[in-house]
Amino acid sequence: MLLFGGVKRTLGLRRKAVTEKTFLYPTSDQFSFDEVCGTIVRELEKRNWQVPGIIVEFHDYGSGEQKMRMVSRIKGKDFKLHFCRVQGKMPGDRWNNSAAVTEIVIPKKEIHVYEDESGPTFYLYVGNDWENDCDRFVNGMKVNSKLNGEPRTYLEYKGGCDCRNDHGAAFEGIGFIMAMLTGDETALRAIKHTHKGCRPSLLVHTNDLRREYDPEGDEPRVFRTDEVMEEFRKYLEGVVLKEIISTPLPTEIAEKLHTSLIPFPESISSLFCFGGYRDAERINWGRACPEKLQLADRYGMSGGGYRLMSLGTPNDGTVPEIAYDGFLWCGIGDVDKKTPIESLNIPGHYRWPDREGFVISITPETADGIYVADHEQYEKRRKEIWDAIGDTRSELTDDEVADFTRARARTIIPITDYQGDYGQPVILINRELSLEEVKVASGPHEDRL
Repeated sequence: MLLFGGVKRTLGLRRKAVTEKTFLYPTSDQFSFDEVCGTIVRELEKRNWQVPGIIVEFHDYGSGEQKMRMVSRIKGKDFKLHFCRVQGKMPGDRWNNSAAVTEIVIPKKEIHVYEDESGPTFYLYVGNDWENDCDRFVNGMKVNSKLNGEPRTYLEYKGGCDCRNDHGAAFEGIGFIMAMLTGDETALRAIKHTHKGCRPSLLVHTNDLRREYDPEGDEPRVFRTDEVMEEFRKYLEGVVLKEIISTPLPTEIAEKLHTSLIPFPESISSLFCFGGYRDAERINWGRACPEKLQLADRYGMSGGGYRLMSLGTPNDGTVPEIAYDGFLWCGIGDVDKKTPIESLNIPGHYRWPDREGFVISITPETADGIYVADHEQYEKRRKEIWDAIGDTRSELTDDEVADFTRARARTIIPITDYQGDYGQPVILINRELSLEEVKVASGPHEDRL
């Protein structure tokens, strides 16, 4: 993730630029606030993504020679825009164009919208200390607050309709007004139905099976969807966009998010990983006749895969966040056609014989997105825990598993920092490898590739 902002500038993982990325702008006009969201992105770009008090985050995705970059989040002190709504397909139908806004937070209000018109979901702040609750409301999760015993700071509303429901009860005109004013539960339940593919005209309070808080006193039970969306549009245009435009344009436009490439250390010998038949077929075709592959298939191996730390394992503050990403797990050593696959070992990685029957040789052109961790610490800590348990039980608790998993995850470092002192080094690749960086060393059915 790349971040730019007037008060914060952070450069996270660098990725090898195999091909030039297509920058995607918000172009949808599905909702009333879509146009102003697109204008906000373009005005920030004119200012090199740097406006005081605003942070911009980017997301890269795609594969092969079809890679895209888009704005992922735009955040200020009391507002946030999250872009991840599908607004079309990219050529070849492999990837969606997902650059439209899907979540907007403004002071005391939040809305989520979707391309299929499901939802929307709307949240209303009902706490009594906005200054202290602002950051949590803008950036925090809103899930089962009552069930989890969290403070009552928001109410949740879902899309509903004011037409006749399936039981024939009419809630047009006076019926709708009564539902709003009285909070009559029978009336509210009746107008919570929706029509597939059609935007609900109402946003009706839901306690989500009593897992969320209910309105109290004169707090609203129902909103008009179009009125709520217009309020978001006005705020974005009158406050956020106005603030951005008031920032002077720079004298020079910076090159779009350029990142330098890191040389791969000469001290590390060749790497290898395991792959499946489709991986081997793609690599061989791509190296010999890349034009026979779709643009999205013109790559070597994908860097996403098993995580060093599962998302459900708590971080005690000692584990680098990169450990929660997905990796291509690799071993160190030269391999060729005669190297028996059974003789190869990637520490911490179990090879699935039915889908990892090929050995792939890897010669990285850059060190970008490549890390190393010590699996020995995992084995060592797990043995210590079992020794302490003895014969008292035969299973480990979740906390104990998390303990030795963290022991390994703490050791993850960029490959350029590795001094060769790990007992069981495992190489973790967090980017896509180009066709020039990989080669099929051996595997079954090679005559059919």
